[in-house]
Amino acid sequence: MSRLTFLFACVLALLAVGQDASAQEARTREGFWWGVGLSYGWAHVSCDICIADRKGNLSATVNLGGTISQSLLLGGELNGWMRGGEENVDEYMAAMSGVAYWYPKASGSFYLKGGVAYMTYRISDDEESLTSSGFGPQIGVGYQFRITHHASIQPFLNAIVTFPTSDLDIDGNRQASDVSLSLIQFGLGLTWH
Repeated sequence: MSRLTFLFACVLALLAVGQDASAQEARTREGFWWGVGLSYGWAHVSCDICIADRKGNLSATVNLGGTISQSLLLGGELNGWMRGGEENVDEYMAAMSGVAYWYPKASGSFYLKGGVAYMTYRISDDEESLTSSGFGPQIGVGYQFRITHHASIQPFLNAIVTFPTSDLDIDGNRQASDVSLSLIQFGLGLTWH
């Protein structure tokens, strides 16, 4: 984890030094926007029969939406995480969210994100698969560095957790109830405005 933190710190320092004068102009947000992100993600499934470790691997994000005001953007987001290869076991976690981005300072770059997500989880091997899904909140923070007039790069931290109301099924048969899913992402995104 310390290597990943060091890498992001280096990227942030380079971006802060390398921004040109046109990118430093007052930030204006208007119209349609979309973005992609790559992150390291930690997934966790909590239930009575689940192993209580948090598993890490690469994760991705795609988002798009519209601008309501200089301080508020609304949009949709897809988040995905997967891990595989160990003893022919593959794991997937995916979330679909409605989100709002709030910039406390209208001309600033720092934002807070909140929303509601539907998340699904699946783990499978050659013989059977376990699945679960549920709804819950999504929160996040980030900081946008303008690199051109229409594009920005941003480090972000994102968390999605479902309420413990779903079931864990093996091939359609319930094995556990009160299952909670969570995904935490720490990454770097690129957004076009």
